[in-house]
Amino acid sequence: MKHFLRLPPAFPIVFTIIAAVIHGTLWSVEPLTYPWNYISGSIILVIAVIMGFSSAFAFRRHGESLNVGKPTHKVVSDGIYSTSRNPVYLAFILAIFGIGCFANALAIILAIIPAFAVLNWYTIPKEERYLRSKLGHEYEEYTQRVRRWL
Repeated sequence: MKHFLRLPPAFPIVFTIIAAVIHGTLWSVEPLTYPWNYISGSIILVIAVIMGFSSAFAFRRHGESLNVGKPTHKVVSDGIYSTSRNPVYLAFILAIFGIGCFANALAIILAIIPAFAVLNWYTIPKEERYLRSKLGHEYEEYTQRVRRWL
């Protein structure tokens, strides 16, 4: 379980699966009409994928890794990281929302609430403490320039 907790997408994935089960068994509220569920879901998912790849490419350009198990050596602050300090996590939230829209499942759409809560108040603060201790003033300046989410 210890390694599971270090995997940032684990909780959002679990919340999405639980929400899908709830939608399929207990609460099948469908808030969108056809074809808007597919249109909106597809657009949101494409945005989430673009954000995720953009984040990965920015890290690769700087010789850094998105793997939370690997040490960080410098602040990546250009590209998508000039707008959000956590675009990967934002992509997770958008992906859940997109999946919920595409599946036309309010329970999945609402899974963004616990996913956001865990990322915002558990995962990100742990990462920020690590980055402050590892990168010091450089990271602190970055946090003053760029917001956590948007």
